Amino acid sequence: MIYDKLKKIKYNIILAIIISILFISIEQFYRIYNDILIPTISLRGFAEQFFFHLLVISIVNLRVIISSYFLMSLFTWFQFVHFSYYGTWIFPTEYLLFFVEFKETYLTFSSVIHLSFFPLLLVIVLFLLSFFFIKRFNSRRIKIQYLGYIILIFLIFLPIRIYINDDYGKWSNPNYEYSPVANTITTLSNLFGNVIPKKISGKSGLEQEIVDTPDIIEKNPNINLIVIMGESSHRDFMSLYGYDLKTTPFLDNKKEDRNFIYKKAISSGVMTSVSIPSFFNMLEKPDSTPQIFSHNTCLFKMAKNNGFNTYFYSSQAREQLKEIKNFLCTKNIDILEDGTSYTNDVSKSALDETLLERINAVDFTKNNFLVLNFRASHTPYLNFIPTDFRPFNKENSIGKDEYIIDYINSIAYTDSVIEKLIQKIEKKSEKPTYIIFTSDHATSLEDKNRSGHGILENSSVYKVPFFLYSLNTKKNYSSHFEEFEYISHYQISHLIANILGYKSSYNKFNKKEDYFVTGNDLTGIGGYIQLYFDENNNIEQKNMMKEKKKKKFTFRDK
Repeated sequence: MIYDKLKKIKYNIILAIIISILFISIEQFYRIYNDILIPTISLRGFAEQFFFHLLVISIVNLRVIISSYFLMSLFTWFQFVHFSYYGTWIFPTEYLLFFVEFKETYLTFSSVIHLSFFPLLLVIVLFLLSFFFIKRFNSRRIKIQYLGYIILIFLIFLPIRIYINDDYGKWSNPNYEYSPVANTITTLSNLFGNVIPKKISGKSGLEQEIVDTPDIIEKNPNINLIVIMGESSHRDFMSLYGYDLKTTPFLDNKKEDRNFIYKKAISSGVMTSVSIPSFFNMLEKPDSTPQIFSHNTCLFKMAKNNGFNTYFYSSQAREQLKEIKNFLCTKNIDILEDGTSYTNDVSKSALDETLLERINAVDFTKNNFLVLNFRASHTPYLNFIPTDFRPFNKENSIGKDEYIIDYINSIAYTDSVIEKLIQKIEKKSEKPTYIIFTSDHATSLEDKNRSGHGILENSSVYKVPFFLYSLNTKKNYSSHFEEFEYISHYQISHLIANILGYKSSYNKFNKKEDYFVTGNDLTGIGGYIQLYFDENNNIEQKNMMKEKKKKKFTFRDK
């Protein structure tokens, strides 16, 4: 009896291998077909799928197995169609929006139904082949009593664990590198353990109204716009802002240039996964995730709709960008390349200077919206700058700790890359060109044992730089800035939209008003800060932290 069961196990293993290969092959075929996704095959990924399918095909009831694979195939189709249109896998809240906004969803789908045909063909092949092999092996496979109930209990436990542990950030975003089935399980777990309870209880209370796309006031402006998004760049360590060592010599020399405008910027978040989505979707405060899903104010889509070629070049590794890509309306980016495109390693970033080579592919006689995403200044600081680039050391940086010296070397490297970039653009572009620089967030450097970012209560983390540099034009936007020394990410995104030809509610882009900084979650569940200014421009700060009393701080920025 035991021998017969052990003998049957081999058929379960063979069937699980076959079905795993089917699902992986269909997914990889779609990834090759799609111009945004990257094929991902790993031993770990295969093992995970194998054990998952081994469990499912060991259920006693054949109808339950067939129904399970029908649902898996159906959700795989949903994921493929969603990616074909939006350029992302499905977010937890989008399942809910499907029912809440069913009519609008139906109308949207009917207008792009052609995008569903190829994914449908793939999924039909997937399901029919799965059905064929399951039926063929059914009489020979081992059937484990009550296994179906155990799997069901486990799937129910996933959202319960999120709810009980109050772990609202878990699986709140789909993962670019996960399979469609894995993304479906994780995001549905977040839906039932986070989104639905939050909607029922009204726990967040931060949901913002969706705003429309601004009106176009200049059709197809004959310009180039380049946005440099730094990584962990703290303005207090830039000599442009008064640091005691000359860390930004190139930018220092631009201070008196009438075409160079710089301000003290306040980032929209303390983590890349929050600040970059907020910045490129013109989000002022949490919870604006419905605004992201609407794509109404996605800067890439707005640029594309007004005649611009769009580019996103990053030196950061694919592994580091897998979440934020979901929020960049990638369907509207003509060319998207990350550091892995250069290093051929999903976990290895490229040097920022490699971005200079990427822009050789850009035709600057056309209208371009070009985003360059840096990596330098992220910990460990010396890992992302050339080994022979060390302008600062113990001898010329007396009194500075080693980790500070490492950091300011990364700041100096960013300055040198910006210098080379501007010199290159000056040669390549003869039309009006605007170059904007800021950073996703800063970093805390007060304590070498606690340096980094993601801590909302630390004001250092949102102190980022900003400059606007205008080339080949008399319209340098100087009349659109006040003497006020601050500007927020939200205001910078309005400036970008205006340069792209869209109407703005701002006459002065650095208007003195309340600024908002979101914690480690876009929804605001991880807390957020409201900043406002007194008559002397001292910053007053309210921390809206989950399950904590509001705290108020007043300080004078440097």
